[in-house]
Amino acid sequence: MATARRTLGERVTGELPDGIAALGEDDQQYLADALGAAKRSQREELAAAAEDSLRYVPKLLRGPVRKAVGL
Repeated sequence: MATARRTLGERVTGELPDGIAALGEDDQQYLADALGAAKRSQREELAAAAEDSLRYVPKLLRGPVRKAVGL
């Protein structure tokens, strides 16, 4: 399933700096894709770190702790 590619203007709040706005459409799309990939990577790493932190919680409490913190 293909996902729609978001433009740089959709990914960034506020106005784009003049230097970025002056870039061509292809360059802006490349930057938007790079930002999306970085956010995805960050989201995945944070989820993995949260799951990894549960190793320090006793096994019997992991379910309730997972539910309490929204994992």
